[in-house]
Amino acid sequence: MKHAGWKTGMIALLLTGVVGCSSSASPAAVTQQSATSSQSDSSTSSQQAVHTISVDEKKVEELLTQFKTQPPTKVVTVSVAITEILNELSVTPVGVPSTSSKLPASLDNVPRIGTSHQPDLEQVAKLQPDVILGPTSIKASIDKKFKPAALPTAYLPVDSIDELKLSTVVLGRLFKQEEKATAFLQSIVEKEKTIIDATKGKSAPKVLFLFGSAEALMVMNENTFVGSLARNLGASNVASDVLKQTETYVPLNMESIVAANPDVILLVAHGDPSAVTKKFEEDVKKNGAWEKLSAFKNGKMKALDYSTFGIASLVKVPAAYEELAQILYNK
Repeated sequence: MKHAGWKTGMIALLLTGVVGCSSSASPAAVTQQSATSSQSDSSTSSQQAVHTISVDEKKVEELLTQFKTQPPTKVVTVSVAITEILNELSVTPVGVPSTSSKLPASLDNVPRIGTSHQPDLEQVAKLQPDVILGPTSIKASIDKKFKPAALPTAYLPVDSIDELKLSTVVLGRLFKQEEKATAFLQSIVEKEKTIIDATKGKSAPKVLFLFGSAEALMVMNENTFVGSLARNLGASNVASDVLKQTETYVPLNMESIVAANPDVILLVAHGDPSAVTKKFEEDVKKNGAWEKLSAFKNGKMKALDYSTFGIASLVKVPAAYEELAQILYNK
């Protein structure tokens, strides 16, 4: 089966904290302190919670070199993830992607410019953007659309949680909104830490993540949105840890999955999740592996909510962590 073109289209659908970083060219540890004070008689005591994210300063600077105008005045986005981050920074694009995902209400009157993979070139050109922001994962397909028209583009990584955080740092700096970027990241990191701490010491399951439709399924490693969630929760991703999958997405190979024997199988279904689940079950039965897989014996195969896990979203990280922790660690 030829998967290359289909794979590119599928990836398009999927789309710890002071944000001000050091100027070093090596990865920098960046710290945000959140202080709360209480008054006791004549003395004041404060309790500080310190959260750290690792920011690759060299990567930040590299991404910023894409922008000729800093900050850009007129921005078009072809990414839901980037659109959400800009909204948190109080930056309003002049054009946003057409999507079934719910965008912030503040963007209701902003023109839609087509889907991430099928942007409307004429509509975008009318908006005369200083830059079109897109996800790195589909750079090749977007360039084919906009480069011949001499429309300016820039790309940010937004597949995993770490990439979303990095891009928030970049956008905060680009638009001179570092304080808002800091506050946004801090709120995410605090919620993230609370949920992760609750899973510490628990037996980590081996989990297999599948993405696709009834026609074709791909195996996702830990560099995807849901894969990075599971990794941070302490789960072992079968693709990365057992199958040693270096590519973010690879076609499903039933024999290797049977050999890996995951404890949990989770599907991010594009389309009808019940149809995708049924097709996968049929393929497992054909392989004769139904009785062998721990996930099936323990009833631990589930289609995840696409609205939460289908598109990488820093805004949805707290809810996604909570739901995934319940699935992975509750018997």
